[in-house]
Amino acid sequence: MGILDFLAFYASMVALGLSMAAPPGPVNAMIAAVSVESKLRGIAVGAGAMTADIIFFMAVSLIRALINSEFVLPFYVIGGTYTVFLGFLVLRSRKIRKIRVQGGYLVGLTMGITNPYQIAWWISFGIAMLDKFGLQSGMGFFSGILIWIINYPYIIEKVGKKSVKFDKLIRIASAAVLFILGTYMITIFIVNL
Repeated sequence: MGILDFLAFYASMVALGLSMAAPPGPVNAMIAAVSVESKLRGIAVGAGAMTADIIFFMAVSLIRALINSEFVLPFYVIGGTYTVFLGFLVLRSRKIRKIRVQGGYLVGLTMGITNPYQIAWWISFGIAMLDKFGLQSGMGFFSGILIWIINYPYIIEKVGKKSVKFDKLIRIASAAVLFILGTYMITIFIVNL
């Protein structure tokens, strides 16, 4: 893989990580709520949720190693379809609600590790992602999540009253990435039938 190919691959995995981390949901609502008092606590919530993703990534990589290659192909269509479905959910989601719950790293970890959407995504798309792109996909994917959780508390502070437009932009960009990658995985399934 040449340097340009690697950079394109890395950028696509960063975009996937951002598309999974940025849409409105319980973790981002918690990050927004606690960031008002402490940006570091907001980052800690995000770090907890990212730790859940790292746990899922490791578990799914072990599961993928146990599955024969001939049985992996259905994960492409299941994961691709589920990812497109998540794209539609992102488009339909509402503005992040303000909540008054205290939290930190353990709250983010608990929210991430028990989120059924997150679990289903890793079991379906995660297996296909590891099969297609390998373990190196994790470097770009988690870079995207890290970029989000570090910057989101500061974005909340700067955006303020413009948050409705910002939330809409995030939803559209995230859904677009999910649609593209989901469709790509479905296409791989169809081509390999």
